[in-house]
Amino acid sequence: MKHEQQETASSSGTDSPKGALFILGGGTMQLPAIAAARRLGCTVHVADGNASCPGASRADRFHHIDLRDQEGLVARARTIPDLRAVFTAGTDFSTSVAAVAEALGLPGISREVSEQATDKARMRRVLADAGVPVPRFIALRGVDELPSRDIGLEFPLVVKPVDNMGARGVIQVGDPSERDRAVSRALSLSRRGRVILEEFIQGQEYSLDAIVVDGVVHITGIAERHIFFPPFFVELGHTIPAGITPREEQALGETFRRAIAALGITRGAAKGDIFLDTRGDEPRAVVGEVAARLSGGYMSGWTYPLATGVPLPEIGLRVALGESPRGEDFAPSRSQVVAERALISCPGKLVSLVVPAAEERPLGVEELFLCAAPGDRVSPPSNNVEKIANAIAWGRDAREAEERALKALDQIDLHLAPGDGETEAFLFAPAGAGAFRRYRLENCRGEEISLQDLSLSWCYGDGDALCRTVQRGDPLPVVPLPEDLRWERCYPVREAREVLADCLDRGRVRFTTPRDAATGEGGAAGRLFWSSFSAAGRQGVIYLLDTLLAGRVPQEVSS
Repeated sequence: MKHEQQETASSSGTDSPKGALFILGGGTMQLPAIAAARRLGCTVHVADGNASCPGASRADRFHHIDLRDQEGLVARARTIPDLRAVFTAGTDFSTSVAAVAEALGLPGISREVSEQATDKARMRRVLADAGVPVPRFIALRGVDELPSRDIGLEFPLVVKPVDNMGARGVIQVGDPSERDRAVSRALSLSRRGRVILEEFIQGQEYSLDAIVVDGVVHITGIAERHIFFPPFFVELGHTIPAGITPREEQALGETFRRAIAALGITRGAAKGDIFLDTRGDEPRAVVGEVAARLSGGYMSGWTYPLATGVPLPEIGLRVALGESPRGEDFAPSRSQVVAERALISCPGKLVSLVVPAAEERPLGVEELFLCAAPGDRVSPPSNNVEKIANAIAWGRDAREAEERALKALDQIDLHLAPGDGETEAFLFAPAGAGAFRRYRLENCRGEEISLQDLSLSWCYGDGDALCRTVQRGDPLPVVPLPEDLRWERCYPVREAREVLADCLDRGRVRFTTPRDAATGEGGAAGRLFWSSFSAAGRQGVIYLLDTLLAGRVPQEVSS
């Protein structure tokens, strides 16, 4: 393992009266903690296996160390003068934090407790033994263990690695024929070479953060998670505060507190993913997982502080430094609804991302994060880390906050390389985008309608003429759909009517009629346009225009 230490040019790295703080992880999710450590007056040391991580330039000292290398981290920590604390947020590596803290006698939980809050199989056993509701499960080391035992679980099942985050390798399995492949996939994403199979839990999922001070649990936020694209579990954002009743909040909070106590987290941060089943007379909370750290996914560092004014990363750091924040430190100074939403992409090669300037974004949009760059190969997500961008916005209510975040994402012009087979199959093949399409077409009775069932040919007029039309800078002539049809969103994206209005207002397309299409130069796009719009909204329209501008028509259209 290669270890390097480098000092950022922006800081002298001199000793601080607050001492030094060692933050594990220098990615985006750790930036609020790095900023908070600076506000506290600490000398900030950051370790990460990626020497180009954004936190490297913001640290007083950066240490190029793989966060799995606990021995290397402990050895480096021993060289840091006046080290007072070790900390992480939004990483898989609370066990590495505990290893450093235990070896150097710093505040924190033990390695044993950190293992119980990291290994999902151990976590479930501990919680089940303590009477905390968890899914029924079994743990496996390989596919070969399956035939020799009656697993005692009914389908559908959920398969997941015991030690990964971001829903990597997590998949729902509907019948035995899918099980072995899912187990093999999850095993390939487990550092410990183990997976769990567990019952599928009905109910909405919520994220909770907490700070534990001398055994007292301060729950610092409950967010509603928005999960899509089965059989995967892809979070396309969260909303905070969650729109729940006092009884539901009580059920979530009590179960979270019991789980924290059972795992032995008496000081530090805790993050929970908890399901709430409301089908009975009383809401029932079931623990998905509890981690000994602050949450990632923008919640602890951005959406909760924006919603409440409570500086959660700073409070977490103070606890890591051995301080005991008081109850009033957790009191909100404001109350507003905040939504985080994600942008996903068609499959293909990313050519460019054109992002509007900050002053052009909708009111209330506080942050816009890009997670991909030109040259990247992108695809619809199977986990929570395969996103193109994330937006965070506040509003008077959940609807307004979401609309602002979605509009900010839809302002991003995402261009994929024309002629890519995967892209065109996603947009134009009869099967289309499948689970990942943005919109579905419905009639006035709410019944889904297939584009193939409409009297729209793939293309009215000549394809070459369409190319010439776009190359001249003229809007693409499009035959509108019948007035008794409407588009419905399949996942959180802008309303179809708003996206279509933008396309018309910007002069990218114009509506025409089949009769005009038959006689006018350039013809008119039929399913060519609507198929790309249904699959990918504005992104699909941009791809279609880019392709025609390049002088080619998607293969299935011209054939």
